[in-house]
Amino acid sequence: MKELAEREGIDAKALEQELKAGRAVVLKHAKNPIVLNRFCSTKINANLGTSMQSSPEAELKKASVAIEHGTDTIMDLSTRDTVHSLKRIISASRVPVGSVPIYSCFPSPTEDDFLKAIEAHAKAGASFVTVHSAITRGSAEKAMNRITKIVSRGGGIIAKYMKENSAENPLYRNFDKVLEICKNADCAISLGDALRAGSLADANDEAMLAELKLQGEQVLKARKEGVQVFCEGPGHMPFDTIAKNVALQKEWCHYAPYYVLGPLVTDRALGYDHLNAAIGATAAAVAGAEFLCAVTPSEHFALPTVEDIKEGVIAFKIAAHAADVVKLGRREKDDEMSRARYALDWRKQEELSITKKKINCASNKPCTMCGELCPMKIVSELDGESNETNRKGRGESKLCDRCVGHRSLPTARAKGKTKVAIGAPVHQSLAPAPPGATVGNCAR
Repeated sequence: MKELAEREGIDAKALEQELKAGRAVVLKHAKNPIVLNRFCSTKINANLGTSMQSSPEAELKKASVAIEHGTDTIMDLSTRDTVHSLKRIISASRVPVGSVPIYSCFPSPTEDDFLKAIEAHAKAGASFVTVHSAITRGSAEKAMNRITKIVSRGGGIIAKYMKENSAENPLYRNFDKVLEICKNADCAISLGDALRAGSLADANDEAMLAELKLQGEQVLKARKEGVQVFCEGPGHMPFDTIAKNVALQKEWCHYAPYYVLGPLVTDRALGYDHLNAAIGATAAAVAGAEFLCAVTPSEHFALPTVEDIKEGVIAFKIAAHAADVVKLGRREKDDEMSRARYALDWRKQEELSITKKKINCASNKPCTMCGELCPMKIVSELDGESNETNRKGRGESKLCDRCVGHRSLPTARAKGKTKVAIGAPVHQSLAPAPPGATVGNCAR
């Protein structure tokens, strides 16, 4: 706990309180566990997995590339040999690995098959499993009025089962058994969004909100049984509704961490949906979402390639960091980058870049965009400063003072990092702070 808190720059006792309240979730890994919590850095996930079109070796390569470029977790979405694939990815991964057990329950599962699949994945060592337990016959029927109906694979499998068997969702009816399985395996539950919107027109409709409401009830059940739980969210959503959706999730789901796929802010970005989704992801994270699922350029039309995985992870690392600059005040490396840019220190810029981009520029020389007209070169000469003095002479940035309810900045310095007290500072646009969260002496 102390190590996790130190890594996140927050107080260990405060983090422990967030965990006890269920507002934080630790995703297990033997060497590199991570924390999902609104006062910790925003995390990202990369999806991959074997299928009839992709070999295990190809997916392991994708996992390696995703980790190299900074993903915080991997989700194994394999649709064949799911347990074997999961074990291989876990053994090769330096980050927590989640899975979606229901993908092995096709085409004609029994009620018991769903539970056995979850148990097999939990026992195989999954850090977290997606469980589509909040879709019901009633909410699935509401989704039939949409343009894109149901776009979740897990949701489609459950809907098919309910229709063919004239029966309720077995994961909803047997949620207590799901909790028992995950508790015994120390496996967190990600409540799947089987009814997430697949188009802007379907966002925040009756079906989607019915599932979100039921997720909130299941969050309380999981917490009562001592099972870590967080909620999955959309999907496609108009930009101006994203913050409202996050605020609603926090209210209805009792501040459980929120794991969103994008959201994608237009339906028309074919081939560039990683950028489309990163726009929505930044808005969601600023509003309080803790966990972002990376979308790749091939979303909606193809299995992602290794290059697609790389591009998706980079786009979402940028989105996560952009949000953390706002909600956590984590701008130190941006300031370092700016100093290096002013100093024409290209190697330092490469080192600090999120993208790991290598650039062909000579040190202390202007780039080809401006050449001798480079304003930073001209101004630095006018100012009489050397590039080295500029790099070392700038002061440290401070956290923004726009917090909810007061203006103080309770921070402490530890090993060069800003240590932030739980609950501060939080931008005014964020969802309300959870009951009992404090900033200094200010209770909210």
